[in-house]
Amino acid sequence: MTNSNKRVVVNLVLDCNARSTAPFANRTCDNRNNNLQLMRRQMGYISHQRTAITKRLWNDRLEQMNVDKPHAPEQTEIKKKKIKEHVVLYDFENDLQLARDYATPWNTARIGRILEDMDSLAGNVVFTHIDDENLNTRPPNAVTASADNIRQFDTLSLHQKTFLHGAVAFVGTSSIVVRCDLKNEQGKVLMRADFTFAARSNVTGKATPVNTLDLENLTEKQKEDFEEVKAQSTLKKNRKMDKMPMREEVKEFRQKWVKKVREMSRVAREMPARAVLHEKLSKTVLTSQTVHENLFVAQPQQVNLSGRIFGGFLLRRGFELALANAYTFSGSFPIFVKMSDVDFRAPVEVGDLLRFRAKIIHVGEEGEFKDLELEKKIDEKRNEAEVEREVVLQVEAIVVNPKTVNAIVTNSFLITFRVKGDISTVLPESTDEAYGVFERVIRPKLCGWD
Repeated sequence: MTNSNKRVVVNLVLDCNARSTAPFANRTCDNRNNNLQLMRRQMGYISHQRTAITKRLWNDRLEQMNVDKPHAPEQTEIKKKKIKEHVVLYDFENDLQLARDYATPWNTARIGRILEDMDSLAGNVVFTHIDDENLNTRPPNAVTASADNIRQFDTLSLHQKTFLHGAVAFVGTSSIVVRCDLKNEQGKVLMRADFTFAARSNVTGKATPVNTLDLENLTEKQKEDFEEVKAQSTLKKNRKMDKMPMREEVKEFRQKWVKKVREMSRVAREMPARAVLHEKLSKTVLTSQTVHENLFVAQPQQVNLSGRIFGGFLLRRGFELALANAYTFSGSFPIFVKMSDVDFRAPVEVGDLLRFRAKIIHVGEEGEFKDLELEKKIDEKRNEAEVEREVVLQVEAIVVNPKTVNAIVTNSFLITFRVKGDISTVLPESTDEAYGVFERVIRPKLCGWD
C-alpha cells in the first residue's frame, strides 16, 4: 500500500471505555479517561442515544485532540498532506445487537442512522486532515456546511458485513469535501455521500486556511474523485449565484410547464368539490395537502463534540419525517433514492425549539419531459401496482423563538423516494412555487445535473 493511499481502520468496539489502538493513545488508560471526561465537560459529551459506530468515532476523535493543552495557540503552519482512508466495520453478520439497532420494521437498514455515522466519520476524516500533528498547537474548528450527492445504489443488507469508507476528496482554501462510501463485502458501493466542511478559526470565528492536498501522489481513483467533486462544487456554486444560463428550449419548456400546472392547481384550489369529479384533476392534490411536521425542544443528549446539536441527528430526523410522509402519501414503503440540496445554514443550540416540516413538492410523471400532459396515462392492461414513480419532498428545519417572535430556517433538504402503485399528482399552489420546483427538480434532470 503506497503512502498516498494510507488507510486508517477504526475497530468497532461496543464498549466505549475499551482501550483504543489509535497512534495518539500513548497515555495510561486512567489518564486518558480523565482527560476524555474533562473534554466532554468542556465540549459536550457522547450520549447513549448515539449509535455504537458514532460513539466509537467520537471517542477516537477525542483521543486525537489536544486535551492536555486545551488553550494552546491555534496552528498557523499549512502542510501538504496525503489522503488517508478511514474504514469502519458494521459486523451485521455476527453482531445481532448491532443489526437490531439498525433494523426497520421491513427488515431493511435505517438510512437515518447510517447518515448519522457518515457525518461522524466525515468529521474524523476532516480532523485528521486539518491537524498539523503538533502537540503545542490546536487545529481550527470544522463545521458541516452541506451534504451532497447522497444516493442509495442498492439495498443495505443486515445479514452481512458492511464497511463505511471515508476519505478527503477535495480541498479548497478553507473548505474540505469528504466522500463517504458504504460498501458490501464484495466492494460494491451501496450508498454514497459527500460532506463539505468549513474551517473556522477558534479565535476569530472566521474562515481560515486548511492543509492542502498532495495532488502529486494521488491514485487514479483519487484523481477521478477529485475532478468529480471539484466539478460538482463549481456547479453548485454557479447555480446558487444564478450563473447557469438557461437554453432557449429549456426556457420555453419551463413556461409551458409552469402554465400547465398553475392552470390545474388554480382549479383544484378554487373549486375543490368540482375538481375531484374532473377527469384530469381527480388524482391531484395541492402541496399544502401533503405537509407533515413535528416540533420539539433540542435536548442536551443531541449535541456533538462542540456542544451544539449534532448535524447527523438533524439529517436523521429530517429523513425519517420525509419517509413517514412519503409512506402516508403513497401507501407503500418508500425506497430511498437520493438526498440533495442539503444545506446547514445556521447552528442549532441546546434548548432551541425546533420544527421540522416536510411536504411533497413533485411526483415524477411518466413522459413528463416528452409532453406537457401531467395527468397519468395508465394502460388498461398494465398492472398499476408495478408502476414506480419518484416522490420528491422538501424538508426544512426551523428554529422558532416564541420569546423574541423569531424564526430561522437552519437546515433544508430535498429527499427523493421511489414508490409503487397508483398515487396522486402534486401541484404547486403559486407561480413562484412552480418556478422553484422547476429550478430544483425539473431543470437538473433536463440539463443532466442530476
